[in-house]
Amino acid sequence: MKHLLTTSFLVAAATAAFAQEQGGRLDIVVQPEPPSLMLGLVQNGPTQMVAGHIYESLLRYDTDLQPQPSLAKSWEISEDGLTYTFHLHEDVVWHDGEPFSAEDVVFSADEFLRETHSRLRVSLNYVESITAPDENTVVFQLSEPFGPFINSFEAGTMPIVPKHIYEGTDYADNEMNATPIGTGPFKFEAWEKGSHIHLVKNEDYYLDGRPYLD
Repeated sequence: MKHLLTTSFLVAAATAAFAQEQGGRLDIVVQPEPPSLMLGLVQNGPTQMVAGHIYESLLRYDTDLQPQPSLAKSWEISEDGLTYTFHLHEDVVWHDGEPFSAEDVVFSADEFLRETHSRLRVSLNYVESITAPDENTVVFQLSEPFGPFINSFEAGTMPIVPKHIYEGTDYADNEMNATPIGTGPFKFEAWEKGSHIHLVKNEDYYLDGRPYLD
């Protein structure tokens, strides 16, 4: 069975994707219909509700807005508040089977999103450099301490996009915008405009046993 999102609105989408039983289908109404599912280009509510299951960022946040692991399994902030070091999950793959690495994070934050994401750009003004000392480590070096920076790493604010698809392209006109590729628990399968968007379980998801839904 498959994961179906119809074009009206239901707020329970984000938590429902992690139901407590294996298998089954979830029908969610999203209204209005998203203009796009490329979360790096469009960040409105309907797009985030659907594409937030396709794309991920380094962190998630609990109901108290405390950071939780996502693509990053752990992280440290230096005592002076200038260096944020993220350690990524190993063996994460994009939905097309290509390996995910720290270079995708550097490309997303330092190139793609600096150009496309006006809200994130404000926070990135404090970032002096973003580097990948190895394939599973990313370091954000700030020019001055900026306390709210730790809240920047959720999928709606800093969606990580595949470097191998977008590097060197016109981001807005890339043909893959119509068939989004992420690392998230669900993969894009089809979109019948005005009717439904169809997502299916990511069988290669890096968290064992997730997602629960088909």
